[in-house]
Parts: sequence; C-alpha cells; structure tokens
Amino acid sequence: MDMNDVMKMMLNSGNLGQMGQLLGVNEQEATSAIEEVLPMLIKGMQGQATNKETQQGFLQALNDHSNDDTSDFTRFLKNVDTEDGAKIVKHLLGNQTEEVAAKAQKKSGLDAKKIMKIMAIAAPFLMSQMGKSAKTKAQNVGSADMLSVVGGLMDGIDAKDVINIVKLLKK
Repeated sequence: MDMNDVMKMMLNSGNLGQMGQLLGVNEQEATSAIEEVLPMLIKGMQGQATNKETQQGFLQALNDHSNDDTSDFTRFLKNVDTEDGAKIVKHLLGNQTEEVAAKAQKKSGLDAKKIMKIMAIAAPFLMSQMGKSAKTKAQNVGSADMLSVVGGLMDGIDAKDVINIVKLLKK
C-alpha cells in the first residue's frame, strides 16, 4: 500500500460520510474540508521525514501508530484519540495549522472547531496507515532503513494527487 492507496481509503465516500455524521456535517462538507487539509498533512509528513532534526521522532511516531487498529474505519472513528491527533497536526503543520484550517473553513463552510477535529481524525489515521505500509515494505525488501522506505512511499505525492483521487472516487 502506498500513499495513493491510503488517500483513496481516507477519501472513500463511505468513510467521509461516517466522519461527517460523527461531526454533524454532511458528506460534501467533510469532503471539501478533507480535500484541503489532506495534502497539507501529507506535505507535513514529508517535511518531518526529510528534516534531520525531526525525522527520528517522526519515524518513532510512525512505528508507534502502526499498531493502531484502522482496519474498520467506523471503529477507528469511535476510538480515535483526537487529543493525540491534534498534537500530530501541530507537529506536521507547525505554525501553518491555523492557515490550513482557515483555508479549509473557507472552502467547506465549516467552523474552525470542526476543521480542527477533522484534522485531528485524519492525522492519526494517516500516521497509522503510513506506519503499517512502511513496516510491511521494510520487511518485504529486508531493509532496516525505515527512512528510505517512508521516503519511497511518499515520493511524488502532492495536492494534485489528492484532488485527482477525490474526483475519481466521486464518479
């Protein structure tokens, strides 16, 4: 599973509908918000993985979150630790957190509190999926270098990829 697969799973309309129900918003509002925040969270992951000062902590967090149960999105939503998710968002986005939330708010029409909650749900899900993928790939290729595996999984992913996947899922 690479990041495109992870994004497809996250952007699945059924999953977005469930997230919307949890937050009391409709699926379109949840989709609009996710379209805006997901690329930035992934960009933040790329930044953490490539920054010499943060990469060890980031890889440890991926490893820790790889044990989170995300096999059933409904169950994940019921059990997600949004306080931890908010901390992940802060690590990934830093001082851009409010800017990303404001853009998503403008696009979706949702209030900032709901945008922050969406980000706090999406971030641990992404960390878990990325951690699982990296562990599996590292085992399959026999590599102890988790950093190169993570880099390979995220290589070439950008905002356009997220938008294109959303468009494909809407068809």
